Amino acid sequence: MTLPPFALVRPTTLDEALRELTEDSVPYCGGTELLLAMRAGLHRPDALVDLKRIPELTGVRAGDGMLVIGAAERHADLATHPLILERLPVFARMEKHIGNARVRNQGSIGGNLCFAEPKSDVATLLMALEASVTLVSPGGRRTVTVEELIVGPYYAEKEPDEILVDVRIPLRDGLRGAYVKFQTMERPTVGVAVLADDAAGWYRLGVGAVGEVPLAWSFGSLAEIDPDDIASRVDPTPDLAGSEEYKRHVTAVYVRRALAKLEQVSS
Repeated sequence: MTLPPFALVRPTTLDEALRELTEDSVPYCGGTELLLAMRAGLHRPDALVDLKRIPELTGVRAGDGMLVIGAAERHADLATHPLILERLPVFARMEKHIGNARVRNQGSIGGNLCFAEPKSDVATLLMALEASVTLVSPGGRRTVTVEELIVGPYYAEKEPDEILVDVRIPLRDGLRGAYVKFQTMERPTVGVAVLADDAAGWYRLGVGAVGEVPLAWSFGSLAEIDPDDIASRVDPTPDLAGSEEYKRHVTAVYVRRALAKLEQVSS
C-alpha cells in the first residue's frame, strides 16, 4: 500500500518540536517501523514532526558516570562510534547486527524504544544495563528506566506531548558483557544479554524477543543463573517462529551460550 497523505514538519529546536506535537501530529526520526505501520493502514497521523535536525537529540558523550546517547542517533553510527567501542563494546556489537542494512542505516535508538517492538535487541540489552531515558514535554522533563518505559507490545509509557531526548547508560569500569540471539528471519526469536562487574558483585541477565516485553534480572553471581529456571520465568508468545515449549527450550540454550560467550570476554 502507498502511504496515506500527511504533512511533514521540520523543527530545528526542541521547543519548536514540542509546540508541534498533538495526538494527530507525531514525532518521526528514522521511521523504520512508523512508515510501515502507516503504509499498512494501522496508523494515520495528520502530520509527522521530523526530529533529525534538533541538536539536543544527537551525539554521544560520557560524563557523571553515564554514557548519554542522543535519541536520534542511528544504529549504524552507534555500532562504530569510538566512544561506545571504548566504553561499552557489548552495545556496539549488538547494534552492528540489528535487523538489516535498511534498519541499521535508517532507524534511530529513540524510535526503536518508543515503538516498543517486542523483538527489540536494543530494549533487551538496555534493560539488562539498567539504562534510563529522558522524556521532555512542555511541562518539563522526567527520567524513567527502560523497564518502566516498555510496558507492552508496541506500547511505551510516553505521553503524546513528550519527546524522548536521550538514553542514559550507567558506566562500569569492570564491565564484561555478551549479547547473543537466535534469528531465522529479520527479527530474533530470542535475545539474551549477560553482564558482569565482578569487582562490584553486579550481575544482570536480560531476555527479549521471546515474549511481549523483554525481562531482566539481577543476581549475586553468575553461578546463580540457571538457564532452565530462566526459561521457566519467561512468558513466550507462540507465533510462526515457534511454540511456547520451543521458545522456552531456545531460551535455555541461548542463556547457556551467552554465559559461555561472557567467559571469553575480558572487558
